[in-house]
Amino acid sequence: MELRFKLNYLFQGQNSPFLHAVDAGYFGDHGLSCTFVEGFSSSLVTRALVGGEADIGYGDVSSVFERALRTGETEISCLVPIYDHTPCCLGYLSDGNRLTLADIPGSTLCGPNGDTSARLLPLLLKRNGLAPDSYTYLGVQPEERDRLVAQRSVLAATCFDATLKFAMQMRGYDTSALEFLYFADNGLDTYSGALVALNSVLETEPGLAGRLQAITRQAWHDCRANPQLGVEAVIRRSPDMDPEIVRNQLTWILERQVFPNGALRMEFDLEGAKMADTLECAVFTVGGDARRSAEGLAAAICQN
Repeated sequence: MELRFKLNYLFQGQNSPFLHAVDAGYFGDHGLSCTFVEGFSSSLVTRALVGGEADIGYGDVSSVFERALRTGETEISCLVPIYDHTPCCLGYLSDGNRLTLADIPGSTLCGPNGDTSARLLPLLLKRNGLAPDSYTYLGVQPEERDRLVAQRSVLAATCFDATLKFAMQMRGYDTSALEFLYFADNGLDTYSGALVALNSVLETEPGLAGRLQAITRQAWHDCRANPQLGVEAVIRRSPDMDPEIVRNQLTWILERQVFPNGALRMEFDLEGAKMADTLECAVFTVGGDARRSAEGLAAAICQN
């Protein structure tokens, strides 16, 4: 069975365990072949799947929930959560003082259009007693985001920490003063990146969801034990990449986001606070356009 896999971004350390899974033969062992389509943002993976660009992907959970609320249909399943600690944050160059949410009103922020953190920021502000629309936001390309942050032309950028940090390094910017204000540390802890798949694809073969889950967990645990596997998988596809930056990015997310509490199984907690926050984000974003209730949505979409 041939699968088209939409990545959350370009071939980088942050998605390298999936590349390793192909190189290690894990898809082939299960009678599957997989071709990758590079991405731009995990929030846009949902659109790629329903638009026929891919069958499975490394996508954003709240975006899948939003799609279900807007359409009333559950077209996509979330199979494996990748991050135990969400990387959603604001990235900024510190002047010696820590950025706080109280600094946001009246400021100018930037980030790529469709950025996951940008979608969730208004709810974060509201939860902290601040006006959700109290700032100016510049939707820009990643190259422009990095320049604006480096020149301190904006207060901060909405981002995933590893994406901003290592993209700036790849473009030659000094990141020694780069710091992050994490949403999870300020009252909004959500599921973010996950292995997602079209239900129409999962239904074509019995047990396909379970096979994809097993492949994903094995590959990420492999790279935790030996990050060099992920580095080699990226360099095979992008030989011009700096192996040290690839390794540092992979190690960053493995230690800080994926396995901060050790080698956990990578499963959804359907009844936990993280899932409740993720659902609330989707409900807040969709608002009155919702065509179905959020009740039972997590159980209908997330599998373990």
